[in-house]
Amino acid sequence: MKFFSVFVVIVTVLAVFLGTGEARPGKIPINAIRKGAKAVGHGLRALNIASTAHDIVSAFKHKKRKH
Repeated sequence: MKFFSVFVVIVTVLAVFLGTGEARPGKIPINAIRKGAKAVGHGLRALNIASTAHDIVSAFKHKKRKH
């Protein structure tokens, strides 16, 4: 589910960049790029934290013994 959320954010950022067909094509929206990069960075950090937490819980969780 988290992967889908990150995918939606990336597609949204790309749509914003591609939808800016203004009369001045030489102007690059630097602030929009920075905002998009921050959003993607936060999404990737959240995925990394969730993965790390899962690994820690898996390491300390008691496993069922097979008889």
